[in-house]
Amino acid sequence: MKNWLSEKLDKISKFDSYNRPEKNKGSLKLDANENFALKKKFILEIALRAAKGTDLREYPLDQFKEIYRQLAKYTGISKKYLAVGNGSDQIIELILSIVGKGHRVTLFTPTFSYFINRCRLHELTVDRVPLSRENNTLHKMEFLQSAKQSDIVYICSPNNPTGNQFDKQSILEIVDSLKDKLILLDEAYVEFADYSLTPIATKYDNVIVLRTLSKAFGLAGARVGYFVANERFAQIFRSSIQSPYPLNSLSLTIAGIVLSQYNYVNKTIKMIKEERTRVFDKLARIKGIKAFESDANFIFFESFNKYEAILKSLKKERLVVKAFGNIEGRKGCIRVTIGTKNTNDKFLESIEKAVHKQNA
Repeated sequence: MKNWLSEKLDKISKFDSYNRPEKNKGSLKLDANENFALKKKFILEIALRAAKGTDLREYPLDQFKEIYRQLAKYTGISKKYLAVGNGSDQIIELILSIVGKGHRVTLFTPTFSYFINRCRLHELTVDRVPLSRENNTLHKMEFLQSAKQSDIVYICSPNNPTGNQFDKQSILEIVDSLKDKLILLDEAYVEFADYSLTPIATKYDNVIVLRTLSKAFGLAGARVGYFVANERFAQIFRSSIQSPYPLNSLSLTIAGIVLSQYNYVNKTIKMIKEERTRVFDKLARIKGIKAFESDANFIFFESFNKYEAILKSLKKERLVVKAFGNIEGRKGCIRVTIGTKNTNDKFLESIEKAVHKQNA
């Protein structure tokens, strides 16, 4: 006879798991939206500087003060509205843990699969509203109809994996219509987009905007996330919900230094946006592929019956992309991270070879 723990583990084992991408030596990683366009030397020099000035025998104290100072300076928002976490993943985990099981969540699909998985783990009911198959836009009225019956609303914008940022006015109207719901706005990729809703979070009691330094700032390995919310929630999160030392001294110090050098980081962001436009334009001209315009540091496209041939060609060239296959009615879906010009050229050449060979 199974005990309660065994039964619980049996149930959890059936959930979809988040599979960390594999790292193959000699391959170019274009599958996890890491910022390899930001020079490794830049991050390395900062890491060495941080290591020399850090005493790992001590708990991080001054480092927390500094990260809040730098985040306030970067966002233009007072530190009383901010809270940090071990990546935005950990922040999501803690928020869902205090919500408790039995509540209902509205989100659109496809979207960030990790969030859906964590909802299942915390025994939250998820209602999925599909995005338009034509251009991945959000059906506002259909979404609101579901959201009004839920307790939590999750909006990833720019969205992962589709890459698009949703119409600002539509999102503001959704927020204004749902003042009695907890609204999570995930802006992990917002540095590559046209607007951020962080300023509005301070004006609502129910809005939390999730941000990260993993993408634009090239610190995926440091695991530094943060959010913007009303003063009361941010204060309670920092003092009572978050663990006392959720981030290590090195990560905090590195993050503070990188934030202080945003002007340099921003040059890389501008280059990625230019390359994103170039890669999209070239993909859009390839017959048999449907590429979607992106506001993130990646491009999402359907490859239909060319899916296997493209993956085979990319593997031969040692280019690793995120291969989704068929999702939500979309056929042969692939997501590719925008890298340097040389990396992007190699990717495009591999795609063109695969399509040309199949059409020949």
